[in-house]
Amino acid sequence: MPNEQLERDGLAGPFELADKSNLDTLCEIALELEALQGKQNKLARMAGLEDQQRWSTIINRHMAFKPMQDLFRDANLQSVVADCFGTDLLLWQTKFFPKYPGVGENYWHHDRIIENADDPINLYDTTNHFSFVIALTDLGTEHGRLEYIRGSHQEIKGFDRTMPRIFDEMPEVVHDRITPLTLKKGQFAVFHSAVVHRSLAYGHKEEDWSPNYFGTPIPELRAKATREDGRISLAARLARKDTIIPENSGANPAGVFNAIAEPMPYYEDPAKQVIGERSAVMSFN
Repeated sequence: MPNEQLERDGLAGPFELADKSNLDTLCEIALELEALQGKQNKLARMAGLEDQQRWSTIINRHMAFKPMQDLFRDANLQSVVADCFGTDLLLWQTKFFPKYPGVGENYWHHDRIIENADDPINLYDTTNHFSFVIALTDLGTEHGRLEYIRGSHQEIKGFDRTMPRIFDEMPEVVHDRITPLTLKKGQFAVFHSAVVHRSLAYGHKEEDWSPNYFGTPIPELRAKATREDGRISLAARLARKDTIIPENSGANPAGVFNAIAEPMPYYEDPAKQVIGERSAVMSFN
């Protein structure tokens, strides 16, 4: 039976993981990877190689760490994904999102950055391209709250989706659709990849909220932050098994040249975040 929440809102949840025993281990992996990236950036600056610094979220580590693969085999996660989206799916990208004091907003965006090989993106085809997000810690209404635009997997009158994939302005026509997504540790939500979503700056409070709130990093807070006191989520992207994952991102629906996306799921070394020869695509169910 179709999931009514998913059909209406483009997102369903929260659901509970069957096994929450390795969540702390996954948090440790995320924080150590982030610390390693920080050290690599410092060395790049010392060597005069500022252009080699990387500031992206921590992507595609599921091939390197068994706890991540164990998590994706969780019985409840597998059951919910199968009920909502079916089977014979590929997992082709994963991303850790650590947030702590001083970390800014992840801007409004959607996850449908590819279609099939070089085919143009079809935002409103709900038969392929799905995502899920897992709370490795509590994700509440403050400290980097997740939000999404209800129903943005379907056309919304007056909401122009030919904009670049990542943007900060949210038209007034969809302000009443901005919906918080709160998850307790060990809960998860599933959604169509075209659904527009973001996370606010860490430290955001409800009374300061406005529809276009645009948080920026605060270096002083970030330098003093205890990362273990922050919050961490893990997102993943799925596609049908016959989908060809390209080496470059897909085209924006309107062909806008600056609709850039993060690198595709290829790397040459599990300890690096670079595009290389090795694929991070794996079977999901």
